[in-house]
Amino acid sequence: MKKLKLVTAFHLGVVAFLAVCLVPVKTYAQNTVRTIKQSQVTGSTAKLQKINIWNGSGVSISFYEVKEIVKRVWIDDPSQVLIDTDGCLEGIDQNCQNSSAGLLHLRRIKKLPVPGLPQTSATLLTVVTQTQDGSKHIYHFQVTPSNSRPEYSEVSIIDDQLSSSSLVTRPRLSPLVQTINTTKQIRAGMSLAITSGWLSSNDELHNRIEQFLTNFQGGEQMPTAATKAGVSLKLINKLIELGQKNRM
Repeated sequence: MKKLKLVTAFHLGVVAFLAVCLVPVKTYAQNTVRTIKQSQVTGSTAKLQKINIWNGSGVSISFYEVKEIVKRVWIDDPSQVLIDTDGCLEGIDQNCQNSSAGLLHLRRIKKLPVPGLPQTSATLLTVVTQTQDGSKHIYHFQVTPSNSRPEYSEVSIIDDQLSSSSLVTRPRLSPLVQTINTTKQIRAGMSLAITSGWLSSNDELHNRIEQFLTNFQGGEQMPTAATKAGVSLKLINKLIELGQKNRM
């Protein structure tokens, strides 16, 4: 039964990978980070923040700077926006006992017909996070599909006292440690996939995963590294899950 679950999880990742490869993706040189102060998006002084998403250019929402963990996520119109995370979410992932996500990735898809869902040009994204002391914050974003040229690839929520210059110079030891641990999990997942015959070290998919790891270890965010390497973020997350189970 356990092996069947692993096979199913990996095959889902492969299907997602193939789906991404079959869709033409436009690439853009622009890769900027948009910062939003925490008081502007949560609490009594918050205002609804608009986030655009573009064809072939997803947007990540990062809570790394405020050191908060994402606990729950809702999107009112899921017909044209897919949400992925860099960690599991309680209540959504069956095997998740402790939410660990700090980054959300929004990806635009061709609008799907959903019975009973009204046609809208934008949708509301609600995010519940938890701080290190256990308190919770609620964030609201208006997510709007756009056909213009992409303006940013990441929205970073920052502390009100954090200046733009400190974002550049402040040591990022925790993300570095997280990158190392995530890389180990992916390689463990690859090892299990190769041993089980689901992946070959000689095929193109293996090479693309290796390119992803090179990009990721070079400091690029996971979604950006995956896009540049031509692999599905879903596939990478499935390898992480396999790696975690392989090390148990």
